[in-house]
Amino acid sequence: MEHTIIAPNGNLVLEVCQEDGGDQFTYRVDSEVLRQNSRYFENLLSDRFNEGQKLSAALDALKLAGHSNVADAPADALPRIAIADIGRISKVSTIHNLVADFLRALHGHNLSAPNPPLANLANLAVVADRFDALPCLSRYIGRKKYLHAIDGKSRGRSTTSFAEERVRQKLLVGLLFDHPIWVTRYSKYLILRDSVQWKPGAQPNDAAALWWDIPNEVEDELMLRREYILETINSLQSHFLKLYTSGERQCKLGYDSSSQCDSFQLGEMIRFFTKLGTLRLQGTIYDTIEPSYWSGDINRLIESLRTCSTYQIDRNHSHCGLRVRLLPLLELVGNQLSLEAGSLDIGLCAECWNHSRRLYAWSSAKRPVLWVQSGVLSGSQSLASTHHKKGHQKSSSSCLSRHVVIRDMFMAMEKDWTARDAY
Repeated sequence: MEHTIIAPNGNLVLEVCQEDGGDQFTYRVDSEVLRQNSRYFENLLSDRFNEGQKLSAALDALKLAGHSNVADAPADALPRIAIADIGRISKVSTIHNLVADFLRALHGHNLSAPNPPLANLANLAVVADRFDALPCLSRYIGRKKYLHAIDGKSRGRSTTSFAEERVRQKLLVGLLFDHPIWVTRYSKYLILRDSVQWKPGAQPNDAAALWWDIPNEVEDELMLRREYILETINSLQSHFLKLYTSGERQCKLGYDSSSQCDSFQLGEMIRFFTKLGTLRLQGTIYDTIEPSYWSGDINRLIESLRTCSTYQIDRNHSHCGLRVRLLPLLELVGNQLSLEAGSLDIGLCAECWNHSRRLYAWSSAKRPVLWVQSGVLSGSQSLASTHHKKGHQKSSSSCLSRHVVIRDMFMAMEKDWTARDAY
């Protein structure tokens, strides 16, 4: 059994293992420091629990045995408390250094590595969450500027090159260690890029690291946001198909060929969407196809839709059809979805999530019946200027009203894309 001294003058030895029968490691610690910085240890070592009562009794026995100064007592003479399960960490060769670093942070000491890698910090966040010591660890990590150092190393790298596990680790660390920029940036990344955890038929794995099932309802919120965004993009496709199958004249040129132009455009539109894989033609007499949704990068989906050609039935109809009407709407929606764009409203705002969740979360919001496009078609600018609906309660969060505007567009059951048709 490997012994590590965290506090040389400590009055308690922790015996820690990850599971019953697993390797056990011992650490000499200061019980008062643990109680001050961890609500778990505050409760465990109080007189309300057996462990706390045994600790008090053992320390009194030490004094009676002649160890008036506990700091002089050998580790073998100190009271011991066994702890099994340090949280849903990733697979590691040994938990020895991880637990030691957690205890060092609680005691205000330096970690074993001057600049711990992301995976270490993610596991450290899991352990801090397990022992209810997040406020202390958040202050410690912030003071050491470990997260800024990681950002500095990745500066200049494309955000599209990150593996999903790394993205999830940053999201969990951002949530648990109070680093809002990571919460927003990497929640947006997951929403747009999809997750192996969200594939149809994917089964939950309780043995996987905590970042593979982000706690506190975050995982479900991100999945829901992605579904509403996909539904919004699909509504653009449905909008134009309905227009051109409605019988209402779409070609505005007034030529004899206008009706033929509409039929031509409808045919080219169906061929484009079908080739792209966003439209499926099937009969309704007997439907055997299971419901499905788009998987993969939403930004690539937007870019694919942008490739719509300028179809024309003859030289008089050079500005008819789908492209001239679809591109401004794709710009409107796409400006909210680009990972490189400054607008991060579809990502999770840590402040609003933590302090105004009932008003902010998409999962708790009632879906608007209708969203009507207003303002000039200038990307995110037009969304920001959209009239704010009555009935939304105010919040102390200064950014909540902006988030709600974006949320209402994506969540609306119906969307009027022609209110200010640029065609």
